[in-house]
Amino acid sequence: MMICLACRRKEDKRLNNNIKLAMILLAAASIGIAGCTKESSVTSTQSSSQQNASIPTNAIVNSETSDIKNVSNAVNGDISQIDVTNIHSLKIQSNAAIVKVIGDKQINHAEWELSKGSSKGIDTNVTTSIQDGTLQIMLKQEQKKLINTDPLPSLTIHLPYKDFKSLEIDNEVGNIFIESELSVQHLKVSSNAGNITVTDVIGKESSNISTNLGNVEFALPDQLAPLYVSLSTEMGNIDNQVNLEKATNTTSVVSKELHGYVGEAQSENATLNISTQVGEILFKK
Repeated sequence: MMICLACRRKEDKRLNNNIKLAMILLAAASIGIAGCTKESSVTSTQSSSQQNASIPTNAIVNSETSDIKNVSNAVNGDISQIDVTNIHSLKIQSNAAIVKVIGDKQINHAEWELSKGSSKGIDTNVTTSIQDGTLQIMLKQEQKKLINTDPLPSLTIHLPYKDFKSLEIDNEVGNIFIESELSVQHLKVSSNAGNITVTDVIGKESSNISTNLGNVEFALPDQLAPLYVSLSTEMGNIDNQVNLEKATNTTSVVSKELHGYVGEAQSENATLNISTQVGEILFKK
């Protein structure tokens, strides 16, 4: 029995080392690919109904327009404001950045701020557009040199407290943080390589959180309706700190799945799906 336990511990240690190595290699490859991506659409000519215009600092955008602000030479800490009175959905896209979305009951408009770090080898563009009630904020980079080891830029977005139909965040490389004071029906967060942290925010109808390479930490809000939960990782561990009703746990050599209900199981329960290909999942209150 002691020999078996020793073998198991040795195997677990080997698996954890393999996971860490895979995360390092895939992250490095993803960052290289994202840094070399050139998005001509950011600087392309818009149609007559969506003409490009520079967004001055502290400007408020409130019409069905598409605007571009080149911040490659801007001063860090510039803040732009967007009127979201008629906005029901938000879509945030980035190819390589640290993305933070924070709900704030003290504001009545959206604000975004970019800190581009110390990199001189990357041009960074932030594009905002409003169409059919959807606000889209897009961060794209064009790398001037083959290899860039400077820190990723940081995009911080503050949103007012109102009922949004959907919030979608897609960040190819880099960590994602979402926290506090947000009301959304559908929440979707995805990354190719990066950790995802969600605190006190959940979609009232559905939440889908996924990363190919990285850890996910999800902290439930205090006030919560009954919820169906599905957690899965292809290579990693699941640390569940929430009492689940009708829980089912499936474990293979490297993959793990956990399903269950927070509160009473009902056919109309909201759903929470969290998945990662390589990484750990922490689920807590």
